[in-house]
Amino acid sequence: MSKMKKIPVEELRPGMIYDKPIYVDSNNILIMANAPIKESDIKKLTTWGITAVETAGVLLKMIDVANEKNPPSDSESEKKIVSEYNDLLKKRKTLIEIHSRARAAVDAAYKAIRNNTPFETGDLEESVQNIVKLLKENSNIFLFLYGLDEGKDHTLTHSVNVTFYSLITGIALKYNQIKLTELGLGTLLIDAGMVQLPAYIIHKQSNLTEQEFNQIKTHPLLGYRALKDMGKIKESSATICLQHHEQFDGKGYPRGLRGHDIDEFARITSIADSYEAQISNRSYRKKVDFYHAMRNLLSSGVNKFDPVILRVFLSRMSVYPIGSIVELNDGAIGIIIGSVPEKPLRPIIKLIFDKNKSRITDTAIINLLTESSLYIVKALNESDVGINIFDVL
Repeated sequence: MSKMKKIPVEELRPGMIYDKPIYVDSNNILIMANAPIKESDIKKLTTWGITAVETAGVLLKMIDVANEKNPPSDSESEKKIVSEYNDLLKKRKTLIEIHSRARAAVDAAYKAIRNNTPFETGDLEESVQNIVKLLKENSNIFLFLYGLDEGKDHTLTHSVNVTFYSLITGIALKYNQIKLTELGLGTLLIDAGMVQLPAYIIHKQSNLTEQEFNQIKTHPLLGYRALKDMGKIKESSATICLQHHEQFDGKGYPRGLRGHDIDEFARITSIADSYEAQISNRSYRKKVDFYHAMRNLLSSGVNKFDPVILRVFLSRMSVYPIGSIVELNDGAIGIIIGSVPEKPLRPIIKLIFDKNKSRITDTAIINLLTESSLYIVKALNESDVGINIFDVL
């Protein structure tokens, strides 16, 4: 891994592009890889009293910022984000209905696999199309996946949630409807092999024995065979089940594939699968908040994940995904309601508590794009502040 080096702020120039992210500190990214430094970024560093930033990258080039097409102003970005947020709140019921139908379709397929009987894919494909339509209407709808009742079998909810996160990435990659359907069908059935394992292993609350873990590692191949034999699933979709535990550095399973030898759909799904697993409760561990799940992806992404696809996922989800709870440097606490992809550390925040920790009952929006004196000091979880996310949206 490349060694981090410091760059004095006084040496930064608008238009500089580095091939790896630039960090304010070990926890906060200032500029994503392959994105130009803006004059406003340099001004913020100066305002914050920061004298140097860090990166493991090298300077690729400089662009003439003055001649670039003018992006939307920060105030225009705020209006757009607040409008999308208000629209988002109206779509929660639709998300719950689509999610429920998708779970039922996955449940029917998994029951058929358990019984070693053929199954049809019509309801599954319809669910994928409904999810794609909803995501195209408002991609931040994924917020409402959080906290959905998992029932007795978390594999159903996990499979559907992974599909949402994978399709967000597929849409960002400009996949056509055919490719999105193939991607979504494979991710809906990602755990087809798990349902063929003994239930006690799947739900075990203590550490797995070596023998039990080796059984777990058979589930990609078991699932692949089930999808091909019982569902007559296309190779492009079935391969997701087979390869979603492969890692970019070759240390995954079942075949130890490396880099682009891993199918692109599987490379997408492995990121979505890891993220979703972290933000969900399991019998053997508690969930983590959105921000720390994203940080964990970034810290392991150098080895485990396709770095290009990881950047795409990050650009859609942001360092602070919508719904993240954060504390500002003045002591106020709020919930992220949106951000501009180019400025992930300067999101739009709906305040929950003011700087004196008094609960705010009216709608109060802070735009870090324009409030240059404010910045995020840490991410919090619901228990830290004693609230439920959906009570403060």
